[in-house]
Amino acid sequence: MQVTVTHEEAQVLSDLLNAYLPELHDEAGKTESFDLREQLKRREIVLKALLTRLGAMLGQPRPC
Repeated sequence: MQVTVTHEEAQVLSDLLNAYLPELHDEAGKTESFDLREQLKRREIVLKALLTRLGAMLGQPRPC
């Protein structure tokens, strides 16, 4: 699947992911349910990969 976004839309998505990822990481660490924790970790991996791709499109350095 492909989604075409404008530069501005890519920047907004990047900003949102940068704001959300630390919260997601904290939530995964605090979650007692093993299954939910694994789901949140998988989501974090996918979103970090997406953020890396957005950064490459925007000419931004790769996130840590």
